[in-house]
Amino acid sequence: IAIALTLLGDVLATVFAMAMAYWLRFVVEIQPVTKGVPPLVEYARLVPVVALLWPAVFYFQGLYQRRRIRSRADEAMRVILGVLLATVLLTAGLSFYRDVSYSRLFITVFAGIDVVLVILARFGIRAVLGRIRRSGGNLQHFLVIGAGDLGREVLERFEGHRELGFSVVGFLDDDPGKQQRR
Repeated sequence: IAIALTLLGDVLATVFAMAMAYWLRFVVEIQPVTKGVPPLVEYARLVPVVALLWPAVFYFQGLYQRRRIRSRADEAMRVILGVLLATVLLTAGLSFYRDVSYSRLFITVFAGIDVVLVILARFGIRAVLGRIRRSGGNLQHFLVIGAGDLGREVLERFEGHRELGFSVVGFLDDDPGKQQRR
C-alpha cells in the first residue's frame, strides 16, 4: 500500500505542478508573454504523457522499491535526478512534435515546482506511514540472528525507530540460554 500511495502522490503532485507552472507562466506572467497565451487544452494534452513518463523514470531511479530505511536526503536526491531525467526526456520528445511549441520557461518552472511538490508529498506520506507504524500497523516482523550484545543492539535500534515499522519477534542463537532472554 505504501508504494501505491507514493505513486498516487507523485502523479498528483506532478499534475498539480503542471497546472501551477501554466498559471505562473501564462496567467501571472512571470515573464511577459510575447506570442499570445496558448490555450490550456494544448498544455493539458501533456498530462497523460507526464503521468506515464514520470512514474516510469521514477521506477528506474529506484523510487518505488520497498525500502523502509532510506534517508530523506537520498530520497530527495533521487527525486531531483528523476525529475531532471524525465524533463529531459519530455523535452526531447516534444522537439519532434511540431503542432505546438511548448514554452521552455513553462517546462523549467514545471520541473522546479515538481521537485518541491513531489518531495513534500513523499515526506508527507512517509510521516503518515510512520504514525501508522508507531501505533502498531503495517509492521514487518523479523527474527534477529544472534542474541548476544550485537543482537540486543539491533533490537534497541529498531525499538528506538518504531516509525520504520519493524517488529522483532525473537532471537535465533546457537546458545539456547541466550534465546530465552529478551
